Amino acid sequence: MRPEAELPAIVNALPLINYSAPCYRIVDFATLTGSMIPLYTLGPGKKGQRYTPKLGPNALYVAEDVVTAQAEYHRVLRAVLVADPTYHVIANPTVQLTIQVNLERVLDLTDNNVLKSTGTTVDELTGPWRKQMIKKIFCPTQVLANAVYANGNVQAMRYPSAQGKEYSNLIIWEERVQLPSFVQVRDTTGTLSARIPPKRPYRKRT
Repeated sequence: MRPEAELPAIVNALPLINYSAPCYRIVDFATLTGSMIPLYTLGPGKKGQRYTPKLGPNALYVAEDVVTAQAEYHRVLRAVLVADPTYHVIANPTVQLTIQVNLERVLDLTDNNVLKSTGTTVDELTGPWRKQMIKKIFCPTQVLANAVYANGNVQAMRYPSAQGKEYSNLIIWEERVQLPSFVQVRDTTGTLSARIPPKRPYRKRT
């Protein structure tokens, strides 16, 4: 990674892409039915995530395919089973969300030219981060995300998944998503309905 002081100028010069595709997220059934907030964005800032420091901005993490979404959800359990294959797994019920993502300004960290400009690598982006955050030492992914978010223009970052470097995820910053961009749960049954930004209530003209 380039020195932190150099990143703002580098980020300002990076190309951004339009992004339009369905993405996926796995959530606990109990959590979803308790809150009925499918696009919950407060979680990452509470405990910290790969691209979100503690007390960081509201963000939504999604995967580009169902398999990666499952792998991201079960990543901790997989690590436990690798350490102890005899561990008895009791999996709680989950819900798979399909989320339509339509954004105008996304930084693509799977682009080799972007990686070169920022001085990072796929190995660095998919490497350990939690211990660095806890010990408050240099955490490359969070340092980069801070610089990108501070830019004020970027809505999201597309990045390689640590669960499979050939697959990609997105971190989407809630407050940066403004119309005509949107992020919306797709549910043909009408059971779940959520969108960022929220839909304004219809007002009949008088």
